[in-house]
Amino acid sequence: MLDKAAELNAHCSCISVDEQKLDVEVHHLISNLELADIAATKISSMLSKSGVFIERAALDQMETLAKAVFTVCGTSLFQELVLENAPEIARHRQNISGVFYGFDFHLGVNGPQLIEINTNAGGAMICTLEIGASKNCCEPVGRSLAKRNMPDEIYESFLNMFSQEWRSFKNDPHAQLKTIAIVDENPTEQFLYPEFLLFQALFQKHGIKTIIASPDNLIIQTNKVCFGETEIDLIYNRTTDFYFQGPAYSVLREAYLGDLAAITPNPFNHAVFANKDNLCILSNQEQLDTLGIDSAIKEILLSHIPKTIKVSAKNEEFLWLNRKDYFFKPSQGFGSRAVYRGDKLTKGVWGQIKDKSYIAQKIIPPSKRTITVDGNELSLKVDIRDYIFEGTSLISATRIYQGQTTNLRTVGGGFSPLYSV
Repeated sequence: MLDKAAELNAHCSCISVDEQKLDVEVHHLISNLELADIAATKISSMLSKSGVFIERAALDQMETLAKAVFTVCGTSLFQELVLENAPEIARHRQNISGVFYGFDFHLGVNGPQLIEINTNAGGAMICTLEIGASKNCCEPVGRSLAKRNMPDEIYESFLNMFSQEWRSFKNDPHAQLKTIAIVDENPTEQFLYPEFLLFQALFQKHGIKTIIASPDNLIIQTNKVCFGETEIDLIYNRTTDFYFQGPAYSVLREAYLGDLAAITPNPFNHAVFANKDNLCILSNQEQLDTLGIDSAIKEILLSHIPKTIKVSAKNEEFLWLNRKDYFFKPSQGFGSRAVYRGDKLTKGVWGQIKDKSYIAQKIIPPSKRTITVDGNELSLKVDIRDYIFEGTSLISATRIYQGQTTNLRTVGGGFSPLYSV
């Protein structure tokens, strides 16, 4: 028998996202009409117009799991273990927490299962906009909207998070954040560039000068990170060169190691939270015992993180024979690149995987959402993302897709609002 959320996901055909309201929300944030028009058009193409339903208990379990992960990752023994083989730069630590960790889940038979953690998770602003554009299309959606925070409250939590990062970095509870640089390579060419515009507009509405720049646009003058003549307090890091290793990252490397600006998230955050090898520890009872993890926290982790193991010469025969039960991911991967379902593996690809740094994770099939596109019913896959700061959920959303891995290019799919029932 389906639970209420599963029943609605299978049979509710409502269109819960109003494109006109979405356009209004974008123009409310971005005052430049031309940029607002561009952003609204691109953002609309990233969205599914159908929401996804979830049991309230599942959301609570997700946040409980996030708090447990933060507890373990905050211990000195765990950090020593994961930093042992990390690049040297990751051992430097700034006094900040890291913004917008993306905890990605599939809903399994035993509740939400953590598939991975990302420290450069995009989409939070877009998903907040989508909540503002939700319409009361049916009774379950109406009840959910009545109980949840609306965009202005969520935006405030985002602003508070960045201000808290700056105060922590300065070790001054009264420090005022004045300038932010949103940094990514060739930012105007990035798929989520419209989100950069939204963040820039939000920050500037609240008196924080904000620039969007490529890492090689930054310079260092008199021990300050600058963009032209503008001194940068905090860098919101959206790059995927997680350890600042490329030639374009020389300024970020120097700035990070010299604490010339707050950088969030940063190499330490990635090594401790987002390296997929860490899931091998968090899902392994023996290793958790060795780390002295409290039994209650251990039970939470083992209940909500699928068994994950490092691919090695010792287990390559076992994993090949049992490949259909596993999903294979590069330890330092992102954006679903070079990931493989075991049942799709060829001998040739397997030969490449076993000679590189890969993890094998027990497959947890994604849940489904039935939607109607052009009069046709489609059964699409659902992946849930919880945007986390210091173990607390800022906003939860979903991505609806078809294919082997999560994507935002499926017809009828994309970012989708999440409604608790």
